[in-house]
Amino acid sequence: MPGYRYGFFPTETEDNSTLPGSRDDGRLLKGDGLVIGDRLLRSWLRCPRKAWQDLHGNPTQRAWHPQRAIQLGQEQQCLSRYALGRGLAMARGAAEAFQGAAAIRGLRLSTREGRFQLRGRIPLLLRRDTRSWLGPWSYVPLLVRTGRFINREQRLCLVFLGRLLESFQGQCPSHGLVLSPDGGCQQVALDPLQPQLDELLEEMAVGLSQPHAPELIAERKRCAICSWRRPCNAHAAASGHLGDVSGVGAGRRRQLIRLQIHTVAELARTDPSRLGQALVQQGHPSQADHHNALASTLVVQARSQQSQQVQRRSTDPAALPVRTSLTARLRHAPGVLFYDIEADPDARENYLHGFLILTRQDPDAPLDLTLARAGTSTQHHPVFCLPRHGDLRCWQRIHRLLSRFPGWPLLHYGETEQVELHRLARRVGASAASLEDLKQRLVDVHQLVRQQWVLPLSNYGLKSVATWLGFRWRQPNAEGARAVLWWRHWRRHGHRHDLRRILDYNHDDCQATRVVAAWLSAREQAPSSKLGGAPWGPSNLVNAADS
Repeated sequence: MPGYRYGFFPTETEDNSTLPGSRDDGRLLKGDGLVIGDRLLRSWLRCPRKAWQDLHGNPTQRAWHPQRAIQLGQEQQCLSRYALGRGLAMARGAAEAFQGAAAIRGLRLSTREGRFQLRGRIPLLLRRDTRSWLGPWSYVPLLVRTGRFINREQRLCLVFLGRLLESFQGQCPSHGLVLSPDGGCQQVALDPLQPQLDELLEEMAVGLSQPHAPELIAERKRCAICSWRRPCNAHAAASGHLGDVSGVGAGRRRQLIRLQIHTVAELARTDPSRLGQALVQQGHPSQADHHNALASTLVVQARSQQSQQVQRRSTDPAALPVRTSLTARLRHAPGVLFYDIEADPDARENYLHGFLILTRQDPDAPLDLTLARAGTSTQHHPVFCLPRHGDLRCWQRIHRLLSRFPGWPLLHYGETEQVELHRLARRVGASAASLEDLKQRLVDVHQLVRQQWVLPLSNYGLKSVATWLGFRWRQPNAEGARAVLWWRHWRRHGHRHDLRRILDYNHDDCQATRVVAAWLSAREQAPSSKLGGAPWGPSNLVNAADS
């Protein structure tokens, strides 16, 4: 049986065996109505198209994502800490409920309700001293939240579990409990939510019985962690979904649709000045400059994606300030450090600070950032920071490493590394000189790319840009969520192969940053006259394993 049924940390195979839409979660039964599980309900609340595909989609088009495995592991840890802190022995199985167990974990229930068959797994049941069919006691459901606040999805899932519990013990609990990762527990009244659940079930019955999948959601960022992301991405590209334009979120898409702009092609054909005027009319007159600049940015981005051509922004590379010119920052540097952090967001841990050290071999030659080239040598230096090490020890190790390479630029991709390294330095009381040194050395390659270039990509993340340039990670489908899963597996089981995967992944991230920096440096040095209208994009395929 799948491991998560019994609270074990699931593997990829185990989680795949119980994906939403399996016979345990939801299906359409001829003459017997719709089976709705708690996972199908969550899918619908997040994205109706996902729920529809869970039932009707082609299973071969699914791509496993570690997000659910991470959430199940987080749930297990939170429940274990909660029980330990209150001295609860967590029982299992329906028989324990008839014995009045104080806490029951992972109980699966089902009930018939009109034309619906409801079923689900309750993470934890807690006994209360009110009479029910079970005896002089009853139970209330508890679920674990992952975000900072209780959202609509969690509230409706809680009332759904309460309805399952009603059929089991003869009464619906008046409230449910939501456990936060820090151990806090909040009550949620269930009675006011019952009408909303009824409407939701009817809505699902109609939507899931349709012959065609619902429309893509407006906020396409959520699709990154969905198992149906590949077919949906293909559909979005084919239909010209505005959410695929970098810089267009749900709100901006609605605004463009009100202006009769429905697709990427229509946005690319739009006159930027007219779009700017229309945005000003919808916004505040005092923000005219902002709206005009935004209109120009969106149209140029759409044109780049439509034509699949790179476009240089109006800035002349020769006129770039030193702070925004990568070439100027590296001109006299004896070497460069590429920096990438691996973090567990739920645990708020930056567990690995990885540095790729690139040394200039010939002081008279330009620093060559390209991979697998003579004249340069690299070394990957990982700094692990476990909670028991403490911030001070972590900072001392990083500071000692940086001190070996005084004045070397510290290249990273995105603001995370800069923000987290500064926070760490401030927490341990680093000197003003050390903070200023970090400020001068840190160079955000992502920011430089956005300032100078328009790329034919729906997002400017490291995975997207480096892959477009031909870089390939050693681990298939490499991403931060998988690294978190490997890290937690290593912390739990101590398997060296998990640690090796993390190190390889961090090394590859540093190499990917290097590939983007090399491309940016080469483009800065190329005269504008040589760019023309040609698509300055990927050249040769670069494999991390070859570097």
